[in-house]
Amino acid sequence: MKLLVTGVTGRVGRNFARSMIASGHDVRGLVLPDDPGHDGAIEDGVDVLVGNLRDPESASAAVAGVDKIMHLGAMMLWGSESMNPTLMDDNIRGTFNLVHAASEAKIDRIVFASSDEVYPSLLAKYLPIDESHPREPYSFYGLTKVAGEEILQYYYRANGLPIAIARFALVYEPWESVSPKGTLGGFLFYDGAMRFVRSRAGDAFADSLAPAGESAPDLLLPRDESGTPWMFHCVDVRDIVQGLTLLLERPEAVGQAFNLSGPAPFSYGEVIPYLAEKAGLTYLDATIPAQPIRIHHSIAKARALLGYDPQHDVFRSIQDGLAATTT
Repeated sequence: MKLLVTGVTGRVGRNFARSMIASGHDVRGLVLPDDPGHDGAIEDGVDVLVGNLRDPESASAAVAGVDKIMHLGAMMLWGSESMNPTLMDDNIRGTFNLVHAASEAKIDRIVFASSDEVYPSLLAKYLPIDESHPREPYSFYGLTKVAGEEILQYYYRANGLPIAIARFALVYEPWESVSPKGTLGGFLFYDGAMRFVRSRAGDAFADSLAPAGESAPDLLLPRDESGTPWMFHCVDVRDIVQGLTLLLERPEAVGQAFNLSGPAPFSYGEVIPYLAEKAGLTYLDATIPAQPIRIHHSIAKARALLGYDPQHDVFRSIQDGLAATTT
């Protein structure tokens, strides 16, 4: 199989491409002209094509001669409306150009990487969040994912293009569960977790947790006012690769959207003491007088229709992340 992977130098794209190559498939990757991962992708065995999906000609060249497409490429920007034009051009216009080219080339399957930002998970109306949850994003990035989903669904209805949609939870590599610089670590380590404390409980309360001049702890175990720890749901990239492979191959995936998340949500009350013990870190157990984080995705649809079976809970990821950083 000849496969096009956009976003091939990113966290998910890199791991997915390596898996496909190891399985004997030919992988073409579309990368931006200044992508620092260009040489690494070539070393992995990817047939690298330099281009930008903003350009319809780049999109047409990228899909030429391939059987299937894994569309992972997107700009991930938050925090300022000044970024919206870039998100519009790269995520919406770029997705349209790719899907239009795929339809003209009669591609066998295109899988689109969407996000739980379409709901969004931090403002869920009910738990667990299933695929029928309203899509009411509060970020322009999330809006671009809703638009991308609708573009694919239109081409499926109108042109018969075989599409499938993956709504990612927060994705991390094992090392990112044990580092404050990692995507998951940003929710566990003190400085990263304090962003959410500040946004929910205010600066005055946040500053009171670690007064000036005192050493901050490494980790934060936040609880709501009833003493219940916060809850979070995320996914190891190794499980994402499994889910994407199923979306690419299983006929039951066509025309459908699926949540891809880890085996189960975790409680901060279990994970923070575990990470602290295993890594020799300190933590603060704090009651936060504000709306808690409670995230729980239903993956029942992916389990039932695709056979999705994620194997890496957070505890296993922490074990593997610590092992990798000590070898």
